[in-house]
Amino acid sequence: MTTHTHAQTAAAGTCACAAGEDAATTRAATPGGHPAGAFSVTKLFDDLPCCHRSWAHDGKCRFLHGYERSFEVEFACAELDPATGFVIDFSALKNVRALLNRQFDHTTLVAENDPERPLFEELAARGVVDLRVMEHTGMEGAAAWVMDEAGRLIGEATGGRVWIRRVEARECRKNSVTLTADRGDTRR
Repeated sequence: MTTHTHAQTAAAGTCACAAGEDAATTRAATPGGHPAGAFSVTKLFDDLPCCHRSWAHDGKCRFLHGYERSFEVEFACAELDPATGFVIDFSALKNVRALLNRQFDHTTLVAENDPERPLFEELAARGVVDLRVMEHTGMEGAAAWVMDEAGRLIGEATGGRVWIRRVEARECRKNSVTLTADRGDTRR
């Protein structure tokens, strides 16, 4: 098998990432000369056991039930970090892990409009549950929450250079939901 360098495939016009004349300027500071924006990294955040209920569901999901949630988050950038050449240094994701732990580690999630919210608030006041109130408690709502809140943290930490492109929220090995966004779509 022959492997061609980016320069060889671009010169031959066969590079999948080849773009117009402006691409030469953008490619100059990236490994292999690939255009900026072609780079992303993923990080798995798991071991987040929590419970929730979907009160408006007419099936069993209306009852309090729990899962060990996990989130696979894809971080993207238009420009690599000039000092490291990384999309993002994984050590910088400690704040994201702490954020997810506060929201999902051994917590009870209740929707803002849950008619039993006062009961859950009373249970929290008595120390029976560690309550978090969210717009939507299902995996779709969790994915949106991670996109928004972790995206805000990453944007602040990188001066807006890095954003979250995709969040896959998993409640078990069989079920997941994926939320994707372009750079301009990452804040609701």
